[in-house]
Amino acid sequence: MHKTFISYHHDNEQKYKEDIIKDFGEENFIDKSVGDGEIDTDLDESKIMEIIRTDYLQDSTVTLVLVGSETAERPFVNSEIQASLRDTKKNKHNGLLAVVIDEIYDLIYTTTKCSCGCDVRKKSAFYDIYLPDLVKKNNQKSASLCHYDDSEVYCTVIKYSDFIIDPEKHINSTFDKRDDSKIEIFKTLNKETPKISN
Repeated sequence: MHKTFISYHHDNEQKYKEDIIKDFGEENFIDKSVGDGEIDTDLDESKIMEIIRTDYLQDSTVTLVLVGSETAERPFVNSEIQASLRDTKKNKHNGLLAVVIDEIYDLIYTTTKCSCGCDVRKKSAFYDIYLPDLVKKNNQKSASLCHYDDSEVYCTVIKYSDFIIDPEKHINSTFDKRDDSKIEIFKTLNKETPKISN
């Protein structure tokens, strides 16, 4: 399995993170995340991204974002995602995978029939509320398409109960997208997105 950094809201998703590490091996995951007061918020954004990438993400090649009810509003999570998508001299950008807690996943997607007759998942109004900014940006395709597959976008969004059946498969396919030049990668947060820097 590729070395994976887990970004999550500690108060709400700690148990899910611990279960993943316990069940699938501490050696496969970087169990370190940015905490309050660890980074000077007066530094410019570029320096903050460099510190996160060097000191926290280290040698990871995939970033797994555990998405719960408050994840999108967590400054540390948003900054960790942005830092993981940076290219540096030592590391290229990470693959990006959003693993959504089941009850939240069932709020953000509904199932509908496409004009071509197949069943597709449709984004609900909760999609914009619960998914972090860079997860949303990297999980979109042209509006002219009636539907698309997660293999066609940089960030796969998957239900936790589906992910936990075979995490290695999902992490490996996320890693493989790093070299797919046909997939666009969005690397910059919107100005209004909560983040570490002022």
